This record gives sequence, structure tokens and C-alpha cells, in this order.
Amino acid sequence: PNGAFQLNVTNVPGTAFSALTSSNVALPVNSWTVLGSVPEISPGQFQFTDNQATNQPTRFYRIRSP
Repeated sequence: PNGAFQLNVTNVPGTAFSALTSSNVALPVNSWTVLGSVPEISPGQFQFTDNQATNQPTRFYRIRSP
């Protein structure tokens, strides 16, 4: 919506996730930028929205669980 990027993930309820981004998918994960946590919107359903997605010419995403 409105040029934002939205990512939905299904997993075990209560799992903690972080969203990361990089302009180079080949970089090691410790070089990616952490965008924030991925909220659980209902049991086992997680959703992350990047409202700044259109400000970058190329952007890759990863979701990680600590």
C-alpha cells in the first residue's frame, strides 16, 4: 500500500523475528541493516511493513529469529 513493501510470515506463535535489509544480497548477514521487529498480528501470523521501500533503488529483505 502507498509504495510500501509488506512481508507476511507464518510460524510458531510467540516467535520473535527481526527484519533486515541490504542493497546487496551477497553480503554476510552481519552486514545487513536491522529495520526492526516483525509484529505478530494474530497467533502464528507475522507482518512487517517497510514504509521506506520506495526510497531505495534496490532493496533485499531477510527475516531472522534470534
